[in-house]
Amino acid sequence: MKKSVLTSGGLLLAFGCFLLWGIAAMNYEDSVAVGRYIFKHGDETSTLVLHPDHTFQQAVRLGSMEQHSEGKWRRLGEGGISFSSEFLMVSGCEREPDGTVFGDMHKTLGLFVSLRLRQYHVLWYGKGDSAHSLPGTYTGDEPGIPATLVLNVDHSFDQTVTHEGLVSHAKGTWNQNSDGTIEFSKAFLKTSGEALDANELASSMDPKGSNLQIEISKSRHTIEPVFYKRLALW
Repeated sequence: MKKSVLTSGGLLLAFGCFLLWGIAAMNYEDSVAVGRYIFKHGDETSTLVLHPDHTFQQAVRLGSMEQHSEGKWRRLGEGGISFSSEFLMVSGCEREPDGTVFGDMHKTLGLFVSLRLRQYHVLWYGKGDSAHSLPGTYTGDEPGIPATLVLNVDHSFDQTVTHEGLVSHAKGTWNQNSDGTIEFSKAFLKTSGEALDANELASSMDPKGSNLQIEISKSRHTIEPVFYKRLALW
């Protein structure tokens, strides 16, 4: 009888612990996001503090150089977080066309929180005609940033991007892989009017003669920027 009671009690305790762990693991509320985070990569470090009022403070140190910034953060979906344009870039991070930075909240073992910054953003270029072929003229849809992209039959492209009144032109090449993916050369212009840097790629899934969904991403060899949450605020 005593052994049976102890066994039942142990099972109930284990079930209770599992239930509490499950509740904690699935909790992605603001209270979980709030806190102090650390990023380290070589001699580059960054501290990031998320406050309950949806403001953040950040410091980035690279060697003897140090920068400080303050901005705002907001939730997107269950675990997504968007940082305002004041967010200071760290290695491996890719900024959105409007200057914001996105991150995703992760939990190791359901308990230990980290923020993984996204290494890509997507540009949309709509096709100006109904022809079901890749060559043609495409128009960017980023608000306030007029852009055109012409894919030529000879696998060259001509691109124009106007950002803050400055017009940038580029000529490059494109090719389509066996799976339909389109890859652009380094001359491809981002919405800032700048060409891709050495660690960036521009590619698009097979559009099947329709609009282009172009992903600007870091190369697969670039580290993923991860901010790990400290157990204590300071």
